[in-house]
Amino acid sequence: MSLHLLSSKTRKGILLGLVASLFLGSGNASAQDYIGGSFTIFGLTGRNTSSEGNSFSVAPDLGWYFGDNWAFGIRPVVGFRTTATTYDGNIHQARTLSWGFNPYARYLLLDYNRFGLWAEASPEIGFQHEWSRDSGGDWVSNDRIFRYDIRLVPVLTYQLNEHISLESRLNLFSLAFTGSHSTRTDRDTFSYGLSATTKDVTGTLEDISIGFLYKF
Repeated sequence: MSLHLLSSKTRKGILLGLVASLFLGSGNASAQDYIGGSFTIFGLTGRNTSSEGNSFSVAPDLGWYFGDNWAFGIRPVVGFRTTATTYDGNIHQARTLSWGFNPYARYLLLDYNRFGLWAEASPEIGFQHEWSRDSGGDWVSNDRIFRYDIRLVPVLTYQLNEHISLESRLNLFSLAFTGSHSTRTDRDTFSYGLSATTKDVTGTLEDISIGFLYKF
């Protein structure tokens, strides 16, 4: 049966089961701890554009290496976005605050010199609150969204030394099953698909995060 035919309750149960399995399955092996984090900063402005905006997100990282090829961890995420769009001669402003957590498992696909290419599988659970500015200049709450997805993304790493490595999650190449529930529409949506594009340069830059890991 395709995942999009399952009920919302069943899909959420599968997601929570995957979260638990990441940690229950890793509890019986000797592990090497690491900490780290990643961030994204993105701004859009310029001449002859109808939209301007800025976004920022930060995601601290805590995990464990198991041998040379496996890693398990958890990543809480917090982000903030502002946009200003001009249409009908008016400027419409919006703000979005998002937060969530992201347990994950990684497997090393390719190791060349100091570079590594990992496949990261992760169930993600997130919340989002949106505001818009009305004609009187006040910020009005528009929507609250609960989001959940299961995502497979490549991660590129570079080993600086024995303890520190740089990494980038290439979200522009991803396979994802995604669902959400919105208070504004009062309905569930569920979708899945493969993203692999560099056509939209601004969107591509926003989908690349830069981070580091420190291995003890």
